[in-house]
Amino acid sequence: MVVKIFSREDCTYCQQAKEFLTGFEIDYVEEHQPTGQVPQIYAGDKHIGGYTELLELSQSFSEWEETFNV
Repeated sequence: MVVKIFSREDCTYCQQAKEFLTGFEIDYVEEHQPTGQVPQIYAGDKHIGGYTELLELSQSFSEWEETFNV
């Protein structure tokens, strides 16, 4: 399963999301998105949302495990 983050260089939340995933040793592919709301995070075909939704997901061990297959 591929984790993908759509982000921009000037986005603080994008950087925080990438650091958060790295802290959990979750590999991701980053795609630059020059316009629109970022970050947008996908785990395979599942749209997680942004940084706040990523943090919310991490609060449920079972959902986190199911989403990232860890």
